[in-house]
Amino acid sequence: MQVFCDFDGTISKEDVTDLVLDRFARAEWREIEDQWTNGRITSAQCMHRQIQLLQARREDIDAFLDTIEIDNAFGAFKAFCEKNGLELVIVSDGVDHFIRRVLARHGLDDIRIIANRLISRPHVGMPEFDLGFPFKSASCTAGAGVCKCAQVRPSGNHVYIGDGRSDFCVSHEALIVFAKARLADYCRANCLPFIPYSGFAEIQASVATILSSPSRQPVVQAVAKTA
Repeated sequence: MQVFCDFDGTISKEDVTDLVLDRFARAEWREIEDQWTNGRITSAQCMHRQIQLLQARREDIDAFLDTIEIDNAFGAFKAFCEKNGLELVIVSDGVDHFIRRVLARHGLDDIRIIANRLISRPHVGMPEFDLGFPFKSASCTAGAGVCKCAQVRPSGNHVYIGDGRSDFCVSHEALIVFAKARLADYCRANCLPFIPYSGFAEIQASVATILSSPSRQPVVQAVAKTA
């Protein structure tokens, strides 16, 4: 069994990309966000344009990232996954460097991360930032920088943990879905089974129950119906 987990708003308490943009990007980033929200541009186009608006030194961004908080129980959940032979993978439509920096400060720098790649080019005064998309798919219906459905195959025995819009499509693919916030609303609206959560302590308890069942599938169905 693999455990795929979103980062922004799921592991981190807030959307880290939005926090960085709000602190260091030109104000136009909000206009671009509105274009994406209104369906005028794709997620990848939105992120690409926004990252190019950053005006800061790399060390200033890193210092800011070092203030970001994560779910207090995530470290224990990671240890639980390792103990039980569950591969934990972070799959995010956010920025790889932001994620790695935040996790490293919490001593969690050995997790596989699938995310958009931050590119920094030297420039007079401030560096120029750009974004690469090594996990983009031309067939991605969401137009995301990271096609999560391509990473979480429906034939696998997968757990998915998420909270937002970038998790909508992939919630159809995973065997077990943990959802909160907008993802929970989406699952309810589309009659998709899911397990509600507010933090990783609850997720760990639910996964432990599932793993301890002689027949996992009935337990998964019973727990998911409580959503």
